Amino acid sequence: MLVRIGMSLLTLAALLAAGPATADEKVVKVSAQARPWDTRINRKYGFGSGDGRAPAVAFGISLKVNRTLTVTATGSTTTARGGPPFGPGGQSDYITGALPGNSGSYFPSRYIVSDNPVCLNQLVGAFVDADGVIIGEPFAIGKQATLDVPKTAVALSMGLNDDIFSDNSGELIVTISYKTPTVTAEDPTE
Repeated sequence: MLVRIGMSLLTLAALLAAGPATADEKVVKVSAQARPWDTRINRKYGFGSGDGRAPAVAFGISLKVNRTLTVTATGSTTTARGGPPFGPGGQSDYITGALPGNSGSYFPSRYIVSDNPVCLNQLVGAFVDADGVIIGEPFAIGKQATLDVPKTAVALSMGLNDDIFSDNSGELIVTISYKTPTVTAEDPTE
């Protein structure tokens, strides 16, 4: 028995109209001792004395090519136990650039191209693939950044711009938000 569906493609398209976008978000804690990416996997992006903790990695966010993420950070970290606290923008009077730090090694900022200087203990990051390999180039985040997701990225890896991590203390709270379009279906018989 053949059943005829009396609905044209135009009617179907009218039924499935994109509604307003909803915002989804993910919150990640970033330790003051978190390195921004794994240097064992990303050898050409080496930095620091080799101490510190694994990066804070944001999984479970819907990373789609060309999706825009808004990353906002709060909290504070220090560059030495008992030292003065700095927000996610880092120590504004200590620009790290591409020079070696106190450890004799480079800062992660060596690999970051930015119109603004990158400070000591500033929040920085990189998009990574399923193996933890950096996709594109690392970037500065600071208090807030808008990021476009590159192809093959599956996570956002984050940490601090420092060369010695073991003496750091504190924590940053990072909120990653993005818009997700919604689809609304309407009943044509109403």
